[in-house]
Amino acid sequence: MKIKPLIFFVGLFAAGCASSVPDQNMSASYPDAYQQALVQFQGTPQVQTTDIDGFVRFLSNLGADDTADRARELYAQDLYFSDALMLTNSKDAVVAHFRGLVEGGAKVEVDMLDVLVQDSDVYLVWLMTAEFQPVRKPVTSKTIGITHARFNTAGEVILHQDFWDTGLGFYQQVPGLGSVIKAINRRFTAAATPK
Repeated sequence: MKIKPLIFFVGLFAAGCASSVPDQNMSASYPDAYQQALVQFQGTPQVQTTDIDGFVRFLSNLGADDTADRARELYAQDLYFSDALMLTNSKDAVVAHFRGLVEGGAKVEVDMLDVLVQDSDVYLVWLMTAEFQPVRKPVTSKTIGITHARFNTAGEVILHQDFWDTGLGFYQQVPGLGSVIKAINRRFTAAATPK
């Protein structure tokens, strides 16, 4: 099978845009890692409203100067974290990830649309607006997503899994890469159109 150069380039670029590679002990694919985390990180079924509110405030203020410090307080030492840009079990990597967001100059605004709680599972539905400068000029990206979170009995986040479309909501805004993603999307749209 011959790999088309364009698809190969997109794969390499997308991999290079991720802020971190998965931990060595997280060699499973992201869907498999998430399934394993659901078993490993059960969470407390008595999630406190104050813990959920603190997490919502944290996400709503991403990019504030104290984001990394708040992440250090909020996340447990033993955790699973995947936000489509990084997959890790390392609290230090999570804190560094959020520090990089601030140091990179991104402006992020997260509007919480809904909070759903069922036993130990907390689902946050959000709209994120991010302003960043991938190359020469700043761009604004809007995307919707859901965060699945679980907490331990101390009120710390032990599971954080984001579901959002990085292609349409983020990478499409990157000059050069954006036109490639739009072209790929058009191919899938054309293929899905009934003839």
